[in-house]
Amino acid sequence: MMKKFILFCISCLIILTGCSSIPGPVEESYLLDKTPAESEKINTLEQKIIEKNKERQTVEKRLKEISPLAPQTEEELKLLKKENAALKEMVNFYSQNKDAVNLEKKNKELKENEELIEQKTNLFNYQKAETEMTQANLDLKSAELNLLVAELNYEKSKIAARNREKQGDPGNQGGGNFFTNLFSKPDPDDKYGYKKYENYYKKQQEELTKAEKKFKESEKKFLEAKAAFDSKNLNK
Repeated sequence: MMKKFILFCISCLIILTGCSSIPGPVEESYLLDKTPAESEKINTLEQKIIEKNKERQTVEKRLKEISPLAPQTEEELKLLKKENAALKEMVNFYSQNKDAVNLEKKNKELKENEELIEQKTNLFNYQKAETEMTQANLDLKSAELNLLVAELNYEKSKIAARNREKQGDPGNQGGGNFFTNLFSKPDPDDKYGYKKYENYYKKQQEELTKAEKKFKESEKKFLEAKAAFDSKNLNK
């Protein structure tokens, strides 16, 4: 019972995070008669969904931890650049007035400031790339989770269709009045209205492919930013 509740909560989470087009659950009354193989497959998928949701939550937690870092570094950079502009004006002033003592002092401060700007810029690029990669990873975990839920519902729809067929359930082929048939003709290949589960499953496969591509691209940018950041720190 607890497992079913957890799966229900996960389904609600998916809906709240942007997948409002997900089809509703397959009626449980049509799923009572399952073969041992089908029961094992359903149980395996349900366990995978719970585990994948844990993975997603771990990445989501990491994203919340690192998201504030790049904006903070960016604010520090803005202050350093303002200081840089002021130092350049002072260097120019002491140079024009041939004040060698103060000029040397401000040139030293300017050099230190520019080195710090370079370090902070590399740090900002690293933090920003890590945040973008982690967001892409969260999107990937969400896509993987959505696919598992879609696969579970698709497998359930196949079981339900078989059981209804066995019971002689006519589905949407059982008639209807003149007006409903006039404006909504039943699909002979989808008499139980379950094709939506297969279509949604295929759509989530496409969404997963997109998420995988986006993650790989962001991971590449992150590794490049990390290499630049590490090289500067090693050379200090």
